[in-house]
Amino acid sequence: MAERPSTPYRPSAAERAERRAFEALLALPKSARKRAAGRPHVVDGGALDPDIATGLKVLGRVGGKELDKRTVDDARTALAAESWMFAGEPADVASVEQVTIDGAAHGADGDIPAFLYRPNPSPVTVVGKHADAARTPGTARPCVVYFHGGGWVLGSAQTHDAVARALCADGEVIVLNVDYRRAPEHVFPAAVDDAVAAFRWAHANAERLGIDPERIAVAGDSAGGNLSAVVAQETTRHGGPKPALQMLFVPVTDLTLPRSDSYERFSSGYFLTRANMDWYEATYLTGSPTLGGSSDVDIDALRADPRVSPLRATDLDALVAAGLPPAYVAVAGFDPLRDEGIAYARMLERAGVATTLRVHTDAVHPFINILATDLGRRCMAEAVGAMRTALGVDPA
Repeated sequence: MAERPSTPYRPSAAERAERRAFEALLALPKSARKRAAGRPHVVDGGALDPDIATGLKVLGRVGGKELDKRTVDDARTALAAESWMFAGEPADVASVEQVTIDGAAHGADGDIPAFLYRPNPSPVTVVGKHADAARTPGTARPCVVYFHGGGWVLGSAQTHDAVARALCADGEVIVLNVDYRRAPEHVFPAAVDDAVAAFRWAHANAERLGIDPERIAVAGDSAGGNLSAVVAQETTRHGGPKPALQMLFVPVTDLTLPRSDSYERFSSGYFLTRANMDWYEATYLTGSPTLGGSSDVDIDALRADPRVSPLRATDLDALVAAGLPPAYVAVAGFDPLRDEGIAYARMLERAGVATTLRVHTDAVHPFINILATDLGRRCMAEAVGAMRTALGVDPA
């Protein structure tokens, strides 16, 4: 029996008014928006984008308690509201279909709900290194298997609908937006099992779905970036099909101790906080909101597991020799996870994996989800360009 898929967020009248006010502010001339944001905030030589500074002020007014101070259900509703607030207008796609992934046939415990997005028809061709696999234009397309963020606890396919639509429409690719199992109902490694199963299902069903099996990428933000990196490692580690590309937006790559400098520098005030991360980690690994609630769990061993902390993989040379997929890693300058994302990209690069690292010095953690802003759209456009090149989508 498939789990119930996520449903669209239904905002209140007050939330609709707040979004209209924020969008009206974003429509002002750039000079006026800078004045509204106040004095520029600079850390490590990077200045926080003024629209993002304004957005943080909006969250301060309407956000209420921090996510880690809420019940799980309340926190899920709060994150859904924030996602809706800053998502912008959804990109136009040809269709969105609810599908059921046969997880049991691909290494998970049961069925997994997901949404399949198809781009509008266009004469897309195959170029570059994939040219030998060219098919009739408009038939078999590249695919992106997307894993949403939310600390493995919050978020859903619906909270990331705008991201999936943008990748689909602008990248001219099919997108499989996966509602993997979340903690505390399903602790580690349930999300990993579902993510691997989703990729394998997309590959196994490629012909039926009109997907080119040689051009399937994995992508995700935050916890979803973590799952994408883990899928790339696990499918390479255990043989069989593996992604053509791993797109990691603000990924969690290392939960071992001690934490990085960026954890301390950006511990609060920039959307994602260190307290949020501590809550996500405990809930994901143990099912308890605090690590002390599960004394029978070897938390240090879990933290070091490469399926939790892909930066700590001890078999990297073997993975590279087996063809670990190329990577696009995008991090935010004002983010507790900044340093570990950079460290992961540099580790891959040193090992010989073709890697693109993009540091958005003016951004906060969820930049790929704030498509209402110029910064969010710019970051998405850069990522889509890299994706199109890597997957051989004709830029013309």
